[in-house]
Amino acid sequence: MKTTITLQEYLSKGKTFVIPDYQRGYIWGQEGRSKTNAVEYLMNDLIQRYENRFEVFLQGVTVTEYEDEIILIDGQQRTTFLYLLLKWLGYSEKFDIMYKVREASSKFLKELNLEDIEADENEPYQDHYFFKKTLRIIADKLQDIDKEAFLAFVLKKVTFLYINVPNEEQAKRVFTMMNGNKAVMQQEEIIKAEILRLASLSEEKSGGIAHEWEINMLRSRYAREWDKWLHWWNREDVKRLFRCDNTMGLLISTYLSKKTKEVLNFESFRNSCLPNGTPCDAKMAFDGLRRLQKQFEDAFTNPVTHNQIGAILLIMREDNRRKFVQHYFVNKQNDEKALKDYYMLAFLGMTHDEIIKKDAKSFSEKYENTLKALNDDFLYIQNSEKAFQFLLRLNIDEDIKQERAFIFDIWSNRSLEHIYPKSKVGHQDEEGKWFRGDDKECSEEDITLKREDITTADGLTTTEHSIGNLVLLYKNENSMFNNSDFEEKKIMFFNPSRKELFKSRHLLHTICVFAERGGWNGTAISENKKAMIKKFENDYQELKKKYDE
Repeated sequence: MKTTITLQEYLSKGKTFVIPDYQRGYIWGQEGRSKTNAVEYLMNDLIQRYENRFEVFLQGVTVTEYEDEIILIDGQQRTTFLYLLLKWLGYSEKFDIMYKVREASSKFLKELNLEDIEADENEPYQDHYFFKKTLRIIADKLQDIDKEAFLAFVLKKVTFLYINVPNEEQAKRVFTMMNGNKAVMQQEEIIKAEILRLASLSEEKSGGIAHEWEINMLRSRYAREWDKWLHWWNREDVKRLFRCDNTMGLLISTYLSKKTKEVLNFESFRNSCLPNGTPCDAKMAFDGLRRLQKQFEDAFTNPVTHNQIGAILLIMREDNRRKFVQHYFVNKQNDEKALKDYYMLAFLGMTHDEIIKKDAKSFSEKYENTLKALNDDFLYIQNSEKAFQFLLRLNIDEDIKQERAFIFDIWSNRSLEHIYPKSKVGHQDEEGKWFRGDDKECSEEDITLKREDITTADGLTTTEHSIGNLVLLYKNENSMFNNSDFEEKKIMFFNPSRKELFKSRHLLHTICVFAERGGWNGTAISENKKAMIKKFENDYQELKKKYDE
């Protein structure tokens, strides 16, 4: 049976809307690829149509309707949004939503406090986080709109297709086949539903009420834990560190890799992790996922592992990242020394297989290539990626010393800064013409440092493009420096009144370079290059000795 109904008619049924256990939690308000999230988009549409008195069609909801309940097979995100909107508008008639296994979410909605909607990144429940975010968006959008008039409009003008599938099992099958803009059960959600279903089965023929109560409590606990994992994997800092954007991050795919090399989907997970389809299978799988989740959370929370794992996943190619994750989290090759060595070798450019096989030839080649690059007087021009990676590691290492988590978003907005401005360094060509470090022709009066004067007391010469004159900065802050001299840059960098500038202050190695010297000239550039080469050799001294044996 299909029929178009208004929101007023939808609510007039007077039944409790039930969100079944296989449904995902409430996530409207989550940022996606578009500039506006689902709540902002719908609110903008509602307001525009309210102002023009147009009807609003919200596609359809698929339900199984019982005497006192309406089971929401598809449409729970929209229904929950409408609940929050109507409560904000002062709707006082019956409108009850019950989560089958999320008691805390049901309680939150039932006891909704419109005065307590401030953002809390440590919110223990994902549903609560997005409930509050939705309410904040609603409050912002409706601050200049008459609530009573808008409520009347929403009740009468919001319409949707009401699809009642009498058999709930049939409705579930309909749901899994849906596509397009409607809610779709992702592989992780189907896996969750199957684990909860199996955990709910009784292995006893007659367990009684107490046994049934224990089963329901277990299923509820599993659902709550799963939602906590989901919320954690959808944190921006977690997604950024582990370089993943799918619903459950690396958790399920990594767990599956313990059992099989097949790609993640419901069939491969069921066959490998739930082979007998029993409650015991479900409990073992959930326990394994729980243990693995704790490994991920522990690695993220510990500043040392956070920084080393984050760097490895950042600089390695995708196929090597996948191998590393399995090596570290599944094979549990995760002692501190092994991880540090892996981290250092990854920065040389060694692949996962080369690291695991302890490939001495590869180590020698990549060590020498890196050393040669760092010795290059024109590193900035010839091999800027080596400079980026070397300076990134030095900054990460400083955070490791301080037991502080490194902020990896620098990598997507990185830049190399010439400490002594390249536009103020000059050199002559064979014809005697003067050129700046950026290769623009100039006069001798335009420059403040001649390239030939970039030398140490013992005669080591280099150029303004060497590692001795480079630091890592955020790209926009590099442009703010422009061609300022060293003293001006220091004032800009450390001036506490300019907090809107220089996010780069979290880069501790960069800070040290600016802080250590009162001035910066040709000698400073050459001496710093010499120190950087020595630093590289010292950092790899132990590994080089091991690989040379």
